Amino acid sequence: MQSTVFTISFVKLLCLTLPGMTAVSAELPSPSNIRITSINMGLVLEWDPPQNHMGNLTYRSEYKWKSIRNSYRVVCLDTTALCCDFTSHLNKFGVYTFQVRAEREGETSHWVETKEFVMDEHTTLGPPSVTLVSSGANIEVSIEDPVLRISEFKEIYNHATFNITYWKEGQEKKVKRMNGIQLHEVVLELEQWTRYCFQVWVVTERFFKQSQPSNVTCESTAKGKDRPWVMALGMFVVMAVSVPLVVLAFWHCYRVVSFLRPKVKLPGHFTVYLLDPQCSSILALQSSPQPDEVYHEVSIMPGGTETERESALWWTEHKAHNQTD
Repeated sequence: MQSTVFTISFVKLLCLTLPGMTAVSAELPSPSNIRITSINMGLVLEWDPPQNHMGNLTYRSEYKWKSIRNSYRVVCLDTTALCCDFTSHLNKFGVYTFQVRAEREGETSHWVETKEFVMDEHTTLGPPSVTLVSSGANIEVSIEDPVLRISEFKEIYNHATFNITYWKEGQEKKVKRMNGIQLHEVVLELEQWTRYCFQVWVVTERFFKQSQPSNVTCESTAKGKDRPWVMALGMFVVMAVSVPLVVLAFWHCYRVVSFLRPKVKLPGHFTVYLLDPQCSSILALQSSPQPDEVYHEVSIMPGGTETERESALWWTEHKAHNQTD
């Protein structure tokens, strides 16, 4: 009888213990390879799924702000994605801890927690933006700071400089460097008719952070500008040659026009004479119709005394007749 009771009690105990053993053996494995990706003050928590997991899993991600709150706050819940973006919940000077766990139908894995992450110190600075403008043999390098997602760059890294490297295209091994540049615009005087390539980094005094390098940007130079005194001399020579040529051209044009369209003027004494009243009357008479001329026939006779007397008599009568008319 006692053995029977003992057997029944053992079976009951085993039944009570087996569910617990099953729950322990069926506990979900935790996500693996948890990591933080932070560029320009953005922050994304990433992880890999549990090894040998079965079925559809979801994930829960949380964060805790050190020295502000001791409890975690949920950002991503019931997501199947293997990442969670915390950027909009963070402060540029905050110190944070993140954690994630796997879930399935009420079952959960253990939390996997990150180390403390200091935003302004640990975030990676992206590359600056570089623009090149060519002017003769000069190239102007314009640099823009990386664009941060939750702050202005100068509000956090107000003491930053630029490291510039450049080289002739095709001669990457002959790189020239300019470090500690504080200006956002730099003009370099280079060789004419040559193509140059540039790459720029940002270096911050705070935490001595170096950004990712900019894209390689190339630009070609052209013919350089002459020096001021050379330009002045050239302008003087051009003016000295062009001015006489212009004057000579005008003079020849004037001569040609004068030849084709002459301006004839009467002498001064002719003008005075024509303006005289008597001359005007003469001109008026010349313009009026001319009277018929009166004439007599004249006969030439052979010489002799009698003939001379007759001729003299005829001439006297003819003169008297004309006076009468």
